[in-house]
Amino acid sequence: MQAGTKNSMSTCLDCGLGIDHCHGTLIMHSDRTVECTQPCCELADLLRHALIIDCAGVLGGCCMTEDAVELSAAS
Repeated sequence: MQAGTKNSMSTCLDCGLGIDHCHGTLIMHSDRTVECTQPCCELADLLRHALIIDCAGVLGGCCMTEDAVELSAAS
């Protein structure tokens, strides 16, 4: 497959390089526990996730504080 073709544009670079990673979003809670949005994630580790958010940033977050901002859902 040539670089720049439609198929190569949708390929994850980390997958292609065999790097251990997860495509889910890691959610960090106020008690410092973490969970991943990907049900098949085997290790909820900061280094395996490119996207990490605080649970207060999630619409209806479980650790909501008075300072939390309601964000619109990603498409």
